[in-house]
Amino acid sequence: MPVGKLKNTLYGLALPVAGRRCGWKAAQGGSDNVNHAVTKALKANHVVGACIQRFEEGRLTDCITAGYASLEGEKKPVAADTIFRTASIAKMATALLVFRLQSMDKLDVREDISDFWGEKVENPRFPGSPITLGMLLNHTSSIVDSPAYYGSFANPADLSVLLRNPASFSPNPPGMLFQYSNLAAGMIGCLLEKRFDMCIETLMQKELFSPLGIQATFDITTLPADKIADSYRVLPKEGGFSVQKRLETAVPLQQPDPQRHYLLASGNLFLTAEMLAKLALVCCGSHPGFIDDHGLRLMRTPTTDWPQQEIRMRHGMGLLSLDDAQVLDRPLWGHQGFAYGAVNGVFFDEAGNGFAALNSGAGERRYGHLASVNRRLINALLAGKE
Repeated sequence: MPVGKLKNTLYGLALPVAGRRCGWKAAQGGSDNVNHAVTKALKANHVVGACIQRFEEGRLTDCITAGYASLEGEKKPVAADTIFRTASIAKMATALLVFRLQSMDKLDVREDISDFWGEKVENPRFPGSPITLGMLLNHTSSIVDSPAYYGSFANPADLSVLLRNPASFSPNPPGMLFQYSNLAAGMIGCLLEKRFDMCIETLMQKELFSPLGIQATFDITTLPADKIADSYRVLPKEGGFSVQKRLETAVPLQQPDPQRHYLLASGNLFLTAEMLAKLALVCCGSHPGFIDDHGLRLMRTPTTDWPQQEIRMRHGMGLLSLDDAQVLDRPLWGHQGFAYGAVNGVFFDEAGNGFAALNSGAGERRYGHLASVNRRLINALLAGKE
Protein backbone atom coordinates (compact mmCIF):
# COMPACT_ATOMS: atom_id res chain seq x y z
CA MET A 1 0.00 0.00 0.00
CA PRO A 2 1.21 3.57 -0.59
CA VAL A 3 3.03 5.11 2.39
CA GLY A 4 3.72 8.82 2.64
CA LYS A 5 1.95 11.90 1.28
CA LEU A 6 3.73 11.94 -2.08
CA LYS A 7 3.13 8.25 -2.81
CA ASN A 8 -0.52 8.56 -1.82
CA THR A 9 -0.94 11.57 -4.10
CA LEU A 10 0.61 9.69 -7.02
CA TYR A 11 -1.51 6.63 -6.21
CA GLY A 12 -4.64 8.78 -6.24
CA LEU A 13 -3.74 10.16 -9.66
CA ALA A 14 -3.02 6.70 -11.09
CA LEU A 15 -6.08 4.93 -9.66
CA PRO A 16 -8.71 6.27 -12.11
CA VAL A 17 -6.50 5.35 -15.07
CA ALA A 18 -4.78 2.12 -14.06
CA GLY A 19 -6.99 0.75 -11.29
CA ARG A 20 -9.22 -2.31 -11.56
CA ARG A 21 -12.70 -1.40 -12.82
CA CYS A 22 -15.66 -1.87 -10.47
CA GLY A 23 -17.94 -3.74 -12.88
CA TRP A 24 -21.12 -3.20 -10.86
CA LYS A 25 -23.91 -0.63 -11.06
CA ALA A 26 -25.15 0.50 -7.65
CA ALA A 27 -25.27 -0.23 -3.94
CA GLN A 28 -28.52 -1.45 -2.46
CA GLY A 29 -30.12 -1.97 0.94
CA GLY A 30 -30.51 1.61 2.19
CA SER A 31 -32.61 4.58 1.21
CA ASP A 32 -32.14 6.03 -2.25
CA ASN A 33 -30.00 8.85 -0.87
CA VAL A 34 -27.84 6.52 1.20
CA ASN A 35 -27.42 4.06 -1.67
CA HIS A 36 -26.38 6.90 -3.96
CA ALA A 37 -23.84 8.28 -1.46
CA VAL A 38 -22.37 4.85 -0.75
CA THR A 39 -22.17 4.03 -4.46
CA LYS A 40 -20.16 7.23 -5.07
CA ALA A 41 -17.84 6.47 -2.13
CA LEU A 42 -17.18 2.90 -3.22
CA LYS A 43 -16.79 3.61 -6.93
CA ALA A 44 -14.40 6.50 -6.25
CA ASN A 45 -12.16 3.91 -4.58
CA HIS A 46 -12.70 1.16 -7.18
CA VAL A 47 -14.21 -1.23 -4.64
CA VAL A 48 -14.67 -4.75 -6.01
CA GLY A 49 -17.49 -5.60 -3.62
CA ALA A 50 -18.60 -4.55 -0.14
CA CYS A 51 -21.05 -5.10 2.68
CA ILE A 52 -21.74 -2.24 5.06
CA GLN A 53 -23.79 -2.70 8.22
CA ARG A 54 -25.01 0.56 9.71
CA PHE A 55 -26.07 1.15 13.31
CA GLU A 56 -27.81 4.14 14.84
CA GLU A 57 -28.16 4.91 18.55
CA GLY A 58 -26.88 1.44 19.36
CA ARG A 59 -29.23 -0.47 17.05
CA LEU A 60 -28.51 -2.20 13.73
CA THR A 61 -30.22 -0.53 10.78
CA ASP A 62 -29.44 -0.75 7.04
CA CYS A 63 -27.28 -3.48 5.56
CA ILE A 64 -25.91 -2.16 2.26
CA THR A 65 -24.30 -4.39 -0.35
CA ALA A 66 -22.53 -3.74 -3.63
CA GLY A 67 -20.40 -5.55 -6.14
CA TYR A 68 -18.78 -8.97 -6.00
CA ALA A 69 -17.37 -11.33 -3.39
CA SER A 70 -15.55 -13.30 -6.07
CA LEU A 71 -14.58 -12.63 -9.67
CA GLU A 72 -13.63 -16.22 -10.43
CA GLY A 73 -15.79 -18.00 -13.02
CA GLU A 74 -19.34 -16.76 -12.68
CA LYS A 75 -19.08 -13.63 -10.55
CA LYS A 76 -20.52 -14.04 -7.05
CA PRO A 77 -22.37 -10.99 -5.72
CA VAL A 78 -21.82 -9.77 -2.17
CA ALA A 79 -24.78 -10.56 0.11
CA ALA A 80 -25.62 -9.68 3.69
CA ASP A 81 -24.30 -13.07 4.81
CA THR A 82 -20.99 -12.85 2.91
CA ILE A 83 -18.07 -13.61 5.21
CA PHE A 84 -14.92 -11.50 4.92
CA ARG A 85 -11.42 -11.70 6.33
CA THR A 86 -11.18 -8.66 8.60
CA ALA A 87 -7.40 -8.13 8.51
CA SER A 88 -6.29 -5.91 11.42
CA ILE A 89 -9.81 -5.35 12.73
CA ALA A 90 -9.16 -8.70 14.40
CA LYS A 91 -7.07 -6.68 16.87
CA MET A 92 -10.24 -4.99 18.12
CA ALA A 93 -11.83 -8.38 18.76
CA THR A 94 -8.68 -9.56 20.54
CA ALA A 95 -8.78 -6.48 22.77
CA LEU A 96 -12.43 -7.18 23.59
CA LEU A 97 -11.46 -10.70 24.67
CA VAL A 98 -8.64 -9.36 26.85
CA PHE A 99 -10.91 -6.90 28.61
CA ARG A 100 -13.64 -9.49 29.00
CA LEU A 101 -11.10 -11.72 30.76
CA GLN A 102 -9.93 -8.78 32.87
CA SER A 103 -13.54 -8.05 33.83
CA MET A 104 -13.70 -11.68 35.02
CA ASP A 105 -10.52 -11.15 37.11
CA LYS A 106 -8.60 -13.69 35.01
CA LEU A 107 -5.83 -11.31 33.95
CA ASP A 108 -4.68 -7.70 34.19
CA VAL A 109 -3.37 -5.59 31.32
CA ARG A 110 -0.71 -4.25 33.71
CA GLU A 111 0.86 -7.71 33.98
CA ASP A 112 4.34 -8.33 32.63
CA ILE A 113 4.01 -10.57 29.57
CA SER A 114 6.84 -12.70 31.00
CA ASP A 115 4.31 -13.91 33.59
CA PHE A 116 2.14 -15.24 30.76
CA TRP A 117 4.97 -16.67 28.68
CA GLY A 118 6.70 -18.47 31.56
CA GLU A 119 10.15 -17.02 30.81
CA LYS A 120 11.63 -13.57 30.57
CA VAL A 121 10.58 -11.47 27.58
CA GLU A 122 12.35 -8.12 27.39
CA ASN A 123 13.91 -5.70 24.96
CA PRO A 124 17.62 -6.64 25.05
CA ARG A 125 18.53 -2.94 24.88
CA PHE A 126 16.54 -2.27 28.07
CA PRO A 127 17.01 -5.23 30.42
CA GLY A 128 14.80 -5.06 33.47
CA SER A 129 12.14 -2.91 31.80
CA PRO A 130 8.88 -4.89 31.84
CA ILE A 131 6.68 -5.20 28.77
CA THR A 132 3.02 -5.33 29.79
CA LEU A 133 -0.01 -6.79 28.07
CA GLY A 134 -1.40 -3.27 27.75
CA MET A 135 1.69 -2.20 25.82
CA LEU A 136 1.01 -4.93 23.27
CA LEU A 137 -2.53 -3.61 22.92
CA ASN A 138 -1.56 0.03 22.37
CA HIS A 139 1.56 -0.68 20.27
CA THR A 140 4.11 0.76 22.69
CA SER A 141 5.77 -2.56 23.62
CA SER A 142 8.95 -1.91 21.55
CA ILE A 143 8.32 -5.27 19.82
CA VAL A 144 8.36 -4.68 16.06
CA ASP A 145 7.72 -6.50 12.78
CA SER A 146 11.20 -7.63 11.74
CA PRO A 147 12.29 -9.27 8.46
CA ALA A 148 12.32 -12.56 10.39
CA TYR A 149 8.66 -12.03 11.28
CA TYR A 150 7.68 -11.43 7.66
CA GLY A 151 9.76 -14.44 6.64
CA SER A 152 7.72 -16.60 8.99
CA PHE A 153 4.70 -16.26 6.68
CA ALA A 154 6.35 -18.65 4.23
CA ASN A 155 8.72 -20.43 6.63
CA PRO A 156 7.10 -20.62 10.07
CA ALA A 157 9.37 -19.86 13.00
CA ASP A 158 8.73 -20.40 16.69
CA LEU A 159 7.78 -17.29 18.64
CA SER A 160 10.66 -18.00 21.04
CA VAL A 161 13.08 -17.75 18.12
CA LEU A 162 11.63 -14.40 17.05
CA LEU A 163 11.82 -13.07 20.61
CA ARG A 164 15.49 -14.00 20.86
CA ASN A 165 16.21 -12.01 17.70
CA PRO A 166 17.36 -8.44 18.55
CA ALA A 167 15.74 -7.24 15.31
CA SER A 168 12.33 -7.96 16.88
CA PHE A 169 12.83 -4.98 19.20
CA SER A 170 13.07 -1.26 18.52
CA PRO A 171 15.78 0.99 20.00
CA ASN A 172 13.12 2.64 22.19
CA PRO A 173 12.26 1.58 25.75
CA PRO A 174 8.94 -0.24 26.35
CA GLY A 175 5.97 2.00 26.99
CA MET A 176 7.45 5.15 25.50
CA LEU A 177 6.79 5.29 21.76
CA PHE A 178 4.03 4.12 19.42
CA GLN A 179 5.15 1.70 16.70
CA TYR A 180 2.43 -0.37 15.09
CA SER A 181 3.30 -4.06 15.41
CA ASN A 182 1.44 -7.07 14.05
CA LEU A 183 3.79 -9.38 15.91
CA ALA A 184 3.04 -7.70 19.23
CA ALA A 185 -0.71 -7.93 18.61
CA GLY A 186 -0.50 -11.52 17.42
CA MET A 187 1.53 -12.45 20.49
CA ILE A 188 -1.49 -11.70 22.64
CA GLY A 189 -3.17 -14.85 21.35
CA CYS A 190 -0.06 -16.89 22.20
CA LEU A 191 0.12 -15.45 25.72
CA LEU A 192 -3.54 -16.25 26.32
CA GLU A 193 -2.97 -19.81 25.10
CA LYS A 194 -0.14 -20.11 27.62
CA ARG A 195 -2.24 -18.71 30.47
CA PHE A 196 -5.38 -20.76 29.83
CA ASP A 197 -3.94 -23.86 28.08
CA MET A 198 -6.56 -23.41 25.39
CA CYS A 199 -6.43 -22.58 21.68
CA ILE A 200 -7.12 -18.91 21.03
CA GLU A 201 -10.01 -19.95 18.77
CA THR A 202 -11.61 -21.98 21.56
CA LEU A 203 -11.06 -19.21 24.09
CA MET A 204 -12.61 -16.62 21.77
CA GLN A 205 -15.67 -18.77 21.21
CA LYS A 206 -16.09 -19.59 24.89
CA GLU A 207 -15.58 -16.17 26.45
CA LEU A 208 -16.47 -13.65 23.74
CA PHE A 209 -18.34 -14.82 20.66
CA SER A 210 -20.75 -17.40 22.08
CA PRO A 211 -21.92 -15.28 25.05
CA LEU A 212 -22.64 -12.41 22.64
CA GLY A 213 -24.32 -14.59 20.01
CA ILE A 214 -21.72 -13.60 17.41
CA GLN A 215 -20.73 -15.93 14.59
CA ALA A 216 -17.03 -15.32 13.92
CA THR A 217 -13.93 -17.46 13.76
CA PHE A 218 -10.18 -17.61 13.20
CA ASP A 219 -10.66 -21.09 11.74
CA ILE A 220 -11.50 -20.87 8.04
CA THR A 221 -11.98 -24.66 7.87
CA THR A 222 -15.24 -24.31 9.85
CA LEU A 223 -16.83 -22.01 7.27
CA PRO A 224 -18.80 -22.72 4.08
CA ALA A 225 -16.38 -21.88 1.29
CA ASP A 226 -19.10 -20.46 -0.97
CA LYS A 227 -19.93 -17.80 1.63
CA ILE A 228 -16.37 -16.42 2.02
CA ALA A 229 -15.20 -13.49 -0.09
CA ASP A 230 -11.94 -13.51 -1.99
CA SER A 231 -10.07 -10.22 -2.12
CA TYR A 232 -8.28 -8.46 -4.96
CA ARG A 233 -5.64 -5.80 -5.31
CA VAL A 234 -7.03 -2.84 -7.23
CA LEU A 235 -3.71 -1.11 -7.97
CA PRO A 236 -1.50 -2.87 -8.77
CA LYS A 237 -3.82 -5.67 -9.86
CA GLU A 238 -1.51 -8.53 -8.84
CA GLY A 239 -1.90 -10.39 -5.55
CA GLY A 240 -4.91 -10.94 -3.34
CA PHE A 241 -6.57 -13.52 -1.13
CA SER A 242 -7.95 -16.74 -2.61
CA VAL A 243 -10.31 -18.69 -0.40
CA GLN A 244 -9.69 -21.87 -2.38
CA LYS A 245 -5.92 -21.61 -2.02
CA ARG A 246 -6.14 -20.83 1.69
CA LEU A 247 -8.37 -23.83 2.29
CA GLU A 248 -5.90 -26.10 0.52
CA THR A 249 -3.33 -25.50 3.26
CA ALA A 250 -5.53 -24.61 6.24
CA VAL A 251 -5.69 -26.95 9.24
CA PRO A 252 -8.39 -26.92 11.94
CA LEU A 253 -7.61 -24.87 15.04
CA GLN A 254 -8.23 -27.33 17.85
CA GLN A 255 -5.18 -27.35 20.11
CA PRO A 256 -3.14 -24.50 21.58
CA ASP A 257 0.16 -23.83 19.83
CA PRO A 258 1.60 -20.70 21.45
CA GLN A 259 4.83 -21.00 19.50
CA ARG A 260 3.09 -20.74 16.12
CA HIS A 261 -0.29 -19.04 16.63
CA TYR A 262 1.03 -15.46 16.51
CA LEU A 263 -0.47 -14.91 13.04
CA LEU A 264 -4.08 -15.30 14.24
CA ALA A 265 -5.05 -12.57 16.69
CA SER A 266 -3.48 -9.83 14.57
CA GLY A 267 -5.56 -10.30 11.44
CA ASN A 268 -7.07 -13.70 10.61
CA LEU A 269 -10.63 -13.24 11.82
CA PHE A 270 -13.57 -14.11 9.55
CA LEU A 271 -17.10 -12.73 9.98
CA THR A 272 -19.91 -10.79 8.31
CA ALA A 273 -20.40 -7.04 8.45
CA GLU A 274 -23.41 -7.59 10.72
CA MET A 275 -21.32 -9.53 13.23
CA LEU A 276 -18.57 -6.91 13.11
CA ALA A 277 -21.15 -4.22 13.83
CA LYS A 278 -22.33 -6.21 16.85
CA LEU A 279 -18.75 -6.31 18.15
CA ALA A 280 -18.52 -2.55 17.69
CA LEU A 281 -21.70 -2.11 19.71
CA VAL A 282 -20.01 -3.92 22.60
CA CYS A 283 -17.34 -1.20 22.46
CA CYS A 284 -20.21 1.32 22.64
CA GLY A 285 -21.43 -0.27 25.89
CA SER A 286 -24.36 -2.22 24.46
CA HIS A 287 -23.83 -5.08 26.95
CA PRO A 288 -23.45 -3.39 30.35
CA GLY A 289 -21.21 -5.37 32.67
CA PHE A 290 -19.96 -7.79 30.04
CA ILE A 291 -16.84 -5.65 29.88
CA ASP A 292 -16.53 -3.28 32.82
CA ASP A 293 -16.46 0.48 32.32
CA HIS A 294 -12.76 0.65 33.20
CA GLY A 295 -11.89 -1.76 30.40
CA LEU A 296 -14.01 0.10 27.84
CA ARG A 297 -12.33 3.36 28.85
CA LEU A 298 -8.89 1.82 28.38
CA MET A 299 -9.87 0.65 24.91
CA ARG A 300 -11.19 4.06 23.90
CA THR A 301 -8.73 6.38 25.65
CA PRO A 302 -5.92 7.36 23.27
CA THR A 303 -2.41 7.04 24.62
CA THR A 304 -0.19 7.74 21.60
CA ASP A 305 -0.42 9.64 18.32
CA TRP A 306 -0.32 7.89 14.98
CA PRO A 307 2.98 8.92 13.33
CA GLN A 308 1.38 10.25 10.12
CA GLN A 309 -0.24 13.59 10.93
CA GLU A 310 -2.35 14.38 7.85
CA ILE A 311 -5.43 13.26 9.78
CA ARG A 312 -5.48 13.33 13.57
CA MET A 313 -5.64 9.72 14.75
CA ARG A 314 -4.49 8.22 18.05
CA HIS A 315 -4.43 4.72 19.52
CA GLY A 316 -5.77 3.24 22.73
CA MET A 317 -5.73 -0.36 23.92
CA GLY A 318 -7.44 -1.93 20.92
CA LEU A 319 -9.19 1.01 19.27
CA LEU A 320 -8.23 3.95 17.12
CA SER A 321 -9.62 7.37 17.92
CA LEU A 322 -10.25 9.81 15.09
CA ASP A 323 -10.75 13.42 16.16
CA ASP A 324 -10.32 15.71 13.20
CA ALA A 325 -12.81 18.38 12.13
CA GLN A 326 -11.74 18.07 8.50
CA VAL A 327 -13.19 14.53 8.55
CA LEU A 328 -16.14 14.86 10.96
CA ASP A 329 -17.40 17.36 13.51
CA ARG A 330 -17.16 14.91 16.41
CA PRO A 331 -14.79 12.18 17.61
CA LEU A 332 -15.01 8.61 16.35
CA TRP A 333 -13.52 5.33 17.53
CA GLY A 334 -12.90 2.13 15.63
CA HIS A 335 -10.31 0.22 13.65
CA GLN A 336 -9.16 -0.42 10.10
CA GLY A 337 -7.89 -3.50 8.30
CA PHE A 338 -5.61 -3.59 5.24
CA ALA A 339 -4.61 -6.91 3.66
CA TYR A 340 -4.49 -8.57 0.24
CA GLY A 341 -6.25 -5.57 -1.34
CA ALA A 342 -9.14 -5.44 1.14
CA VAL A 343 -9.53 -2.12 2.97
CA ASN A 344 -11.94 -2.59 5.86
CA GLY A 345 -13.20 -0.25 8.54
CA VAL A 346 -15.47 0.04 11.55
CA PHE A 347 -16.21 3.43 13.12
CA PHE A 348 -18.66 4.72 15.74
CA ASP A 349 -19.37 7.82 17.81
CA GLU A 350 -20.27 8.44 21.44
CA ALA A 351 -24.00 8.08 20.72
CA GLY A 352 -23.67 4.61 19.14
CA ASN A 353 -23.95 5.72 15.51
CA GLY A 354 -21.59 4.06 13.07
CA PHE A 355 -20.93 1.39 10.49
CA ALA A 356 -18.93 -1.76 9.81
CA ALA A 357 -17.60 -1.96 6.25
CA LEU A 358 -15.92 -5.04 4.79
CA ASN A 359 -14.84 -5.40 1.19
CA SER A 360 -13.21 -7.69 -1.35
CA GLY A 361 -10.73 -5.12 -2.63
CA ALA A 362 -10.41 -1.34 -2.80
CA GLY A 363 -8.06 1.44 -3.69
CA GLU A 364 -5.42 1.68 -0.98
CA ARG A 365 -4.92 5.43 -0.95
CA ARG A 366 -4.72 6.91 2.56
CA TYR A 367 -4.77 10.29 4.29
CA GLY A 368 -2.10 9.73 6.89
CA HIS A 369 -3.39 6.40 8.17
CA LEU A 370 -7.09 6.92 7.36
CA ALA A 371 -8.08 4.97 4.24
CA SER A 372 -9.67 7.03 1.50
CA VAL A 373 -12.60 4.62 1.21
CA ASN A 374 -13.26 4.87 4.95
CA ARG A 375 -13.07 8.65 4.87
CA ARG A 376 -15.63 8.70 2.06
CA LEU A 377 -17.93 6.32 3.96
CA ILE A 378 -17.67 8.41 7.12
CA ASN A 379 -18.73 11.41 5.05
CA ALA A 380 -21.56 9.47 3.38
CA LEU A 381 -22.97 7.77 6.48
CA LEU A 382 -22.09 9.87 9.53
CA ALA A 383 -21.73 13.51 8.50
CA GLY A 384 -24.56 15.65 9.85
CA LYS A 385 -25.70 13.23 12.56
CA GLU A 386 -26.44 14.79 15.92
